Amino acid sequence: MAAAAAVAVAFGYIGYIAPGAREPIIGALIWTGRLAFLIFLVPLFARPARALFNSPVTAMLMRWRRTAGICYGAVQSVHLVIVITMFVALPNPPTETIMVLVGALGLALSLAMLVTSFPAPTRAIGPKAWRLVHRAGFHVFMFIYVFDFIIEPILLGHPYSHLLWAALTFLGMILRSLVLLQRKPQPAAVR
Repeated sequence: MAAAAAVAVAFGYIGYIAPGAREPIIGALIWTGRLAFLIFLVPLFARPARALFNSPVTAMLMRWRRTAGICYGAVQSVHLVIVITMFVALPNPPTETIMVLVGALGLALSLAMLVTSFPAPTRAIGPKAWRLVHRAGFHVFMFIYVFDFIIEPILLGHPYSHLLWAALTFLGMILRSLVLLQRKPQPAAVR
């Protein structure tokens, strides 16, 4: 977890000093956000890949899911600090109210997911609540990535500006859809 936070700080710094961002703080947000997305790819692909392709590689992805989730939470914690810094440092942060609300929900859920990734908090809230927190967080971040990499570039007239990120998001959605379509209906209970 500490290593993931340190890498996120390094990415934030690189984004901060990288040329091209309107504001250095926005560059830091972009870089930490992309790092978080790269980590998100592990849980995005692990379960559907395992269901579709039973192999040592997909088994390894399944084993990495929990660690990726912890790293994701650590990176999002750094991202949150940068978001707060942006609102304090910039007089007019380049944000839309709806995305601030969705992003805040996502960041709150990522912190809840991080805390409940350890045995004691997981036992304390129980498996049902744990599943609810983790699924909700996954779906909120999936919405954010679909919006950021697919919908927003189209709305801004730059549909190819995030082509690799959009392709990875789309591929994850397609694999998950294939798994849903592949599931066999459960037989009705006999009374």
